[in-house]
Amino acid sequence: MALKYSARLQIAFLALNLILSCTQQHASASDDTSLAASSRKKVDEEEDEIGYIQSLIVNTPAVASVESSYQEIEVYDSDHFGKVFVLDDCLQLTERDAPHYNEMLAHVPVMEYLGRRSSTTSSGTNDDKLKVLVVGGGDGYVVSELLKHPQIESIDHVELDEEVINVSKEHLPWGDAWKDEKVNLIIGDGAAYVKQQADKGESYHVIVQDASDPFWIDEDGGVTTLPSSVLYDTSHFESLYKLLRPKEGVLIFQAETYNIPSNLESIRKWRGLLGDIGFGNPRYGSISISTYPTGQIGFFAAHARDDGGGGEKVCEASDACVGDGGVVVEEMVAWW
Repeated sequence: MALKYSARLQIAFLALNLILSCTQQHASASDDTSLAASSRKKVDEEEDEIGYIQSLIVNTPAVASVESSYQEIEVYDSDHFGKVFVLDDCLQLTERDAPHYNEMLAHVPVMEYLGRRSSTTSSGTNDDKLKVLVVGGGDGYVVSELLKHPQIESIDHVELDEEVINVSKEHLPWGDAWKDEKVNLIIGDGAAYVKQQADKGESYHVIVQDASDPFWIDEDGGVTTLPSSVLYDTSHFESLYKLLRPKEGVLIFQAETYNIPSNLESIRKWRGLLGDIGFGNPRYGSISISTYPTGQIGFFAAHARDDGGGGEKVCEASDACVGDGGVVVEEMVAWW
């Protein structure tokens, strides 16, 4: 009887030791979790207008943190999205999905220009080298993508904040773009530079405007006008039009998301404005990108009007057609 009691007691002690061991392991794991949590932070993207918020978890401390004359510039590492570029706590791009946006802004206008040029020359070829203007886009990704086109002879890149350039050079994988001899970097006001060049009678084959949001809707419904709003003024678009090479020049610019009412209203306004100024065939293109609010952002592509009648016909929706010049032209996206 004593032997049976002793065996039961041993089993009880073993069970107790097992419970204590599991408790200690759980406590250790909780401590590790707390430690991991303390070395991370959330970068939030809020859209009060539609009651929307999304977060991206980044590792801390920041890889780079610089306070320029215009804004706070930060670069973080993240486990899934790679490098994360942040201005004034607003996410600008991540290494993983930055190609979704930047490749479109770089390659769409160049390919459209080459297609239009081919359709308006009798031989279908032209040895002219392209001159490109990039306004904004201080992270350098658009410039790096444009350099992939051998037809491009020169790129004038205008960026207001030199510190954005410096941080991007040091911490982003495409930071060597400015070292290319084709790139002419101008530190200054983009709107002022565009007006100055237009007044001088300069012209570009392709213009890319990679600007940040022009306004913000506050929590109380008020509108906060942001510094980049000057890049969306009527006078600025008029100067951009003057800068485009006649008949063939192509403009593309960041044009917000259609998922937010105020943005959608701006999209409609900009499309009408482009047509009123004289741009031909202004079209809104949609980009799916997971780290931008609502997972979508857009751009406008438009070109200098061909008053001589280039024979081009643009089709509705996704239908393709062939114009008199022999080039197939497809509508990229829905019309707004």
